Amino acid sequence: MKQLKSLLAATVFLAAPAFAQESVTLKYSSFLPATTVNNALSAPALAARLDELTDGALKVELYPGGSLVSGGEVQMKLVLDGVADIAEIPLPYTPGRVTGLDVFELPNMAQSNSDGALASIALIDQGLIGGMDDLIALGMLQSGPYYIHTKDEISSLDDLRGKKLRVSGQTQAQIVSRLGAVPVSNIPATAMAENVSRGLIDGALVDTGNLYNFGVGDLLTYHVTNLPLGSFAVLFGLSKAKYDTLPPASQAAIDSVKGDWYTTVLGGNMDKQTQDVVARLEASEAHHFVTLSDDDLARADKVLSQVTDKWVEKAPENAGILEAARTALGQ
Repeated sequence: MKQLKSLLAATVFLAAPAFAQESVTLKYSSFLPATTVNNALSAPALAARLDELTDGALKVELYPGGSLVSGGEVQMKLVLDGVADIAEIPLPYTPGRVTGLDVFELPNMAQSNSDGALASIALIDQGLIGGMDDLIALGMLQSGPYYIHTKDEISSLDDLRGKKLRVSGQTQAQIVSRLGAVPVSNIPATAMAENVSRGLIDGALVDTGNLYNFGVGDLLTYHVTNLPLGSFAVLFGLSKAKYDTLPPASQAAIDSVKGDWYTTVLGGNMDKQTQDVVARLEASEAHHFVTLSDDDLARADKVLSQVTDKWVEKAPENAGILEAARTALGQ
């Protein structure tokens, strides 16, 4: 009997290192190409950090370009169905699934990717954002701010009248309509260039840093610089169900990178990309930067305040969310 106990103890001892070395791999889905700054820089930084914190026990495997399933509108479902563990989820593509973060789609809110993203995390941490019970906010991005970019010359708000501008989501559609242009929805970001080339749209609301990622950097040559028209919320969501199955050490590693850490990485890389794109545009004689007059800005503020008022009226909690968002942004 004593020999049997000794044999069992030895077996457990010898097996322990094998169990300690077993790794878990999280599938990370992105519908955007591998060349985007999120996929080329930010996701690898996350993978490296989790690998370091767990001594290789927690891996992240990136599936860019929709290689699991294509389309931004299905990324949320991939995570909830367990096809992916993490996904880059464009929230305006699934309206109403996560509530409250659309406050940052309103005009004159975030002034950079980083400040909008960190403010978003603050609202999530305060429990103001709905629809997050089955998700963990590994990171956030408020891609933007969005500006008007057109292929033909514009110098004032009057020049926008009747122009067809590609938009993402209901709030952007309202913004464009209030400014006198015609919103065009249901054009994927990856199809913008084709639609500009074919003359189906005259321009778009785009965050400047993504002009070249979406293939319109050399097609849209007039860029409004002083009228920020909201941001585009992207949630880097981790399945709560998957998180709950992980060993405590892996959960602790995720806890240390989720929220501010990964959001700072995402926002910093996007802000650097925006700076690089602006420098590239400035170096080209083909591109023109448009500064709207004070009168135009006053007109815009007047009509766009109606978009904000309408958003506040949509839900009783929205006034408090707007106040909290402005506080988080330092406004």
